[in-house]
Amino acid sequence: MNSIESLRLDFDKQISELGKIKNDKISDNLIFVGSGDSYVAGLIAEYITDHKCECQSPSDLLNSRFRDDKTYCFISVTGKTRANIEVARRANKAGIKTVAVTLNKNSKLAKVCQQIVPLKITKINTVNAGFSTFVGNIVTCLQIAGIDVPLKFDTWHEKGIELSLNLLNTVTLPQEKERLCLLGNNILYAIVLYISFQMAEFFGTTATPHKLEEFCHSPIFGLKKSDYVWILGQNEKRYSSRLERLNLRVSYMELYNSDVISQVFQSIFLIQNLMLLLAKRHGYTERKFLLKEDVLKASSNIIYNDLS
Repeated sequence: MNSIESLRLDFDKQISELGKIKNDKISDNLIFVGSGDSYVAGLIAEYITDHKCECQSPSDLLNSRFRDDKTYCFISVTGKTRANIEVARRANKAGIKTVAVTLNKNSKLAKVCQQIVPLKITKINTVNAGFSTFVGNIVTCLQIAGIDVPLKFDTWHEKGIELSLNLLNTVTLPQEKERLCLLGNNILYAIVLYISFQMAEFFGTTATPHKLEEFCHSPIFGLKKSDYVWILGQNEKRYSSRLERLNLRVSYMELYNSDVISQVFQSIFLIQNLMLLLAKRHGYTERKFLLKEDVLKASSNIIYNDLS
């Protein structure tokens, strides 16, 4: 089974498992720490808790003071990320409460942290985190932050698929040397950050996420006519219309939902299925990053501190 097929299986299978994830609240004062998809999961939790919880990258905490009124939750599917482990060790020495949110209960991260919250989902055989582990991390983070996640995954999954099918013909996959700017406000900024990771891994596309208004303060001046802009909006079509008047190639995705939790999960399922649909349309059978063996090795060496 190739990597695209395995992700399709994972995309469909996750619905039967997500509703089984159950965790007790740990604290109102959590700082989520993670990189890549794990950072996005923590950032989503920050937005949904109205910033009562926070999200940080481990690299930003390596030389920072810890806050003794906070519990630090380290998110890592593998539990092997070097920066997470180093920060968790420092936090423990400082007498700070630490929690590992991980699939691997025997990992270095799990052994370093004082408490383990196991990621209760079945991981498919992929080089990095799959679709289901990402969504499972979000559910887990929300629950330990005291947020009740309704059991509507079937409905959200179905709606996400519907939205992706409706949008498929409105988005264009950039070709080599063409850039893609991804714009979204508030919690949709976390979603465009997730899209940027998926576009790089699936298609080798350089996709830069921006908060919509911040984009207009400066990055907009670096746009070229050959660039693409995707906007994830909440009744913000006017921004798309204004950019189109500059003869830019703009795709607008309306994702407004008065229920922020529904908005998040529908949007994620939309993006996951859209990646699979684009891959099929363009004849991809493997994710592009797996074919870049030297780059993949360098990435893993740096993340896991094996610089031999």
